[in-house]
Amino acid sequence: MKRLSVLLVLALMVTMFTLTSSGESAYKQSPMLDARVESGELPPVEERLPVEPKVINDFSPDVLEYEIGNYGGKLRTVTAAQNWDTQGFIGMTENILNMVNSNSQEITPNLVSAYTMNEDGSEYTFTLREGLRWSDGTPVTMEDFRFAIEDFVFNEELTPIVNNGFRTGGSSQGTPMTFTVIDDMTFSIEFDGPYGGFPVYISIKGWAGYTDLLKPAHFLKPFHIDYAEECHGSLDAYYEFIKPFAESLGYDDPTEESIWVYVFNAIDMTNWELTNSVAALTSKTYAGLIDTNFPVLYPYVMVSSEGGIMLWERNPYYHKVDADGNQLPYIDYFESTYVEDPQLVQMKIISGDVDLERDRATIDNVALYKEHEADGGFTAYIRPQHITPSDAIININYGLNADGTLKDDEASQAWQEVVNLVDFRKAMAYAIDGAEIIDSVYYGFGEVNTTYSGATYDPDYANELLDGLGMLDIDGDGYRETPSGKQLAWFIFNANNTPDLIPVSELYVEFWREIGLNCTVQTIEGSLFDTMMAANEIPMSCFWLHEGQLWHYADYVLDRWAPLYEDWYRNGGLTGAEVAVGLEPDEQVKEFYRIYDTMFIENAETAVNEVVPQLLQMNAENYWVLIPITNVPQCLVVNSDIGNVPNEKLNACCEAFGVEGFFYRTIE
Repeated sequence: MKRLSVLLVLALMVTMFTLTSSGESAYKQSPMLDARVESGELPPVEERLPVEPKVINDFSPDVLEYEIGNYGGKLRTVTAAQNWDTQGFIGMTENILNMVNSNSQEITPNLVSAYTMNEDGSEYTFTLREGLRWSDGTPVTMEDFRFAIEDFVFNEELTPIVNNGFRTGGSSQGTPMTFTVIDDMTFSIEFDGPYGGFPVYISIKGWAGYTDLLKPAHFLKPFHIDYAEECHGSLDAYYEFIKPFAESLGYDDPTEESIWVYVFNAIDMTNWELTNSVAALTSKTYAGLIDTNFPVLYPYVMVSSEGGIMLWERNPYYHKVDADGNQLPYIDYFESTYVEDPQLVQMKIISGDVDLERDRATIDNVALYKEHEADGGFTAYIRPQHITPSDAIININYGLNADGTLKDDEASQAWQEVVNLVDFRKAMAYAIDGAEIIDSVYYGFGEVNTTYSGATYDPDYANELLDGLGMLDIDGDGYRETPSGKQLAWFIFNANNTPDLIPVSELYVEFWREIGLNCTVQTIEGSLFDTMMAANEIPMSCFWLHEGQLWHYADYVLDRWAPLYEDWYRNGGLTGAEVAVGLEPDEQVKEFYRIYDTMFIENAETAVNEVVPQLLQMNAENYWVLIPITNVPQCLVVNSDIGNVPNEKLNACCEAFGVEGFFYRTIE
């Protein structure tokens, strides 16, 4: 295999240009597409690619020295969630720009061919990537950007609140952006103040993808009420068109208020739905109403979902190539299998039935993986992790109604009596033995958090804090009551998102019972968890925080430790706006939000070195999220025959960002 230096890549690009200019195609395609091209079903590869394709650069040379790969094969993953696959989502998500290594400060054009910014980051100009096509072969044009921004982002029915990322400074308090079409190939986005972090947002922040800024207008306009006349001739004809779609969603009258919005959102496939078969397989969902899948710009397009197996096939119009001009991806198929039983997942991994796995490749099984590497044909890597994996998140709003009034049940009243006392939360933090969590759950991998934990293990001090609050065991059952004598008991919830959440939750319960606090583990299904969280029905949860390498995710689980306050903040509370929802927080929480709002005003360097440390320090001092351990590595299991796997400098989560560059050295 060839190993290519940066200079060689540049030389090859010059060669590609020369070959193209001479009339000979500089590009190559997967053999699986040859017959479709020969039959005329597909145009030649040079006509499917942009004029200037994107040359893959997801990883820097110190993380991966790219090899030119082979075409063919199927990449198999396993998931424990229906209609969701983490590796598929990360691997297929495309952004307007791309951040090299997914955690650096190097950002390059991706779906656009170029971009510029003014000195203070308040104005950005973008150039379309000429010849870019949707997966159905339709050219991407300025109308796709204009439609997405003007008719979706700025449509109050479809988008009641403009996303923070499209507001000045990346803040919920900022003014929404201004979008201007300059010509057929160029547009600008302007803000009324500095927003140096905007390229971060449209490259990686929150894995937002391209689907807010760019939508297939040719596919979606017929479903948008503003185009009723243009697409159907009249409003009545439009309603007749969407009626069967409305009926499939359970609505009899498509003319009722907002029904068109439900229909549009059901048809529109956002990047968060790219591994959801209901959304991705539009033709299957609405059989007989649409005869093609939703057009996308991902490396793969879902083609089937049966028996718990989702299958994607290569997108023949994908815009990326390698340095030799081979259209990517190398691997022809991506397959995700739903497996509910955790033990069966591990059996599939060690049997070699999984080619790429991170979420379910647990660190406690690393010895098992190493034992079966040779016969299973895989390699088990230990990689840095992008999160603190199993934090205890305290909901200081639990027990309150949306208007801030106290609920009338005793459990809510007892919780609210103590949860906003810093010493109560502090006592819980000092009762946690981080070293025991590391030894018992993570098999010695990881470190006790001494930087931003706010506490070290000291149960005696924890007891002193609770005694000082007047929380005593009045009835002699071994558990403390509130200062007013109410019984205090609560659940710590988890959705079993990863295998470590349950045992860590159980350890939290043990630690707190040792200081007289009555807590019980409650594991529930993910969608139910989300519903209960949205209804403010979860007092505490065990989950993760993006504290480290993916700093730009800006994930401080605001919706988990203060959901009513977060509603206030997201609806313009800091600006003094009269918000329709939300509860005004105390000054300490407001200050946290003010600092949070500055993260993306300047640039990535300021965010990493100044803003993020302030936020973590404030959390440590207030004990909203208890982070007892850090630097817990993660297992990554990869088929040993796969090439272009990044090295140990990259965290495990981000390995899949370069999935289009993965290839099998041996093609059967």
